[in-house]
Amino acid sequence: MSATWRAALDARIATLTRLRDDLDGCIACGCLSLDRCALHNPGDALGRTLPGGSQL
Repeated sequence: MSATWRAALDARIATLTRLRDDLDGCIACGCLSLDRCALHNPGDALGRTLPGGSQL
């Protein structure tokens, strides 16, 4: 049981570490929009051409 729990915990720790590191980039990025957020909306082509706080 311990080996199974350890693998599950290691996977969760890795996921949370990635999330923490990705969120570090959000501090003061200025996008103020989940629609333009690269973490929340990674396929946003328009977001790559406009500054984060731009209004359309």
